[in-house]
Amino acid sequence: MTKVLLMVLVVLVVAGGTYVGLNQWLKTPNFKTTQAKSIQQQAQKKIKKSVHLTAIGDSLTFGVGDATSSGGYVPLIKKEIELSDQTSLTTQNFGVSGDTSVQILKRIQKQKKVQAGLAAADLITMTVGANDLMHTIRNNISDIDLAKVNTASATYRKHLKQLLTAIRSENPKAPIVVASIYDPFYVFFPKLTALQQGMTKWNETTQSVLKTFDHTYYVDIDGVMTQPKGSVLATGKKNQTASNPFLYTTDHFHPNNRGYQAIANQLIKQIQSIKSTWLYEK
Repeated sequence: MTKVLLMVLVVLVVAGGTYVGLNQWLKTPNFKTTQAKSIQQQAQKKIKKSVHLTAIGDSLTFGVGDATSSGGYVPLIKKEIELSDQTSLTTQNFGVSGDTSVQILKRIQKQKKVQAGLAAADLITMTVGANDLMHTIRNNISDIDLAKVNTASATYRKHLKQLLTAIRSENPKAPIVVASIYDPFYVFFPKLTALQQGMTKWNETTQSVLKTFDHTYYVDIDGVMTQPKGSVLATGKKNQTASNPFLYTTDHFHPNNRGYQAIANQLIKQIQSIKSTWLYEK
């Protein structure tokens, strides 16, 4: 009798444990199923067969210093996106060497081709600001008046707002990725702190304006262009030549091919981080 009772108790305990375990399993999310659903949802996002990139701006967008004369950073972005995102990228390059923010704005206002290019864009890139600053400091780079730079930056702020507003009037939704400016003079004049402060002020102005618009993104290229690895800073010693390996040797101002690749890499990082805004069908 005792043995029978003991066996009954064992059966009840095992059955109870099985019930509790089964009940708990039913209540616990199946992580493999959850993961599969997430992958399925991502797969359901349909990649566009073709993406349109419109690049607008100054000489950095035009590609001055590009030995291939193919448009600086623009074809490098095209190559990377087509390789990594399995889509065709069509590009239009509206870069004009020497253009200030005002001149870029005027082209948007007057040129139908530029308006159409912006309207068709899934993604917009822009380089702007360097020529605005150069107009302020070019006559006296070695003795920059920061008060004048601050006053000029307020004017630049107004013009940049007008420029972005004009772009948004042609295309309300496409992400706009804007590159910073960099200091091409740093390796030659590393002790000119006023020049560095002026560049910083300009980049801060650009960032603050971009924050007032939706779907606009600031990309730092100053960090990769001003003093890249291999740079030689001027020290005043005899037979010592300052150099920046990312600058075009004809003018020591614009990027060379290595420089454009560095700029493209920075832009691509930002572009890839926001691909949900331009890569997929709505």
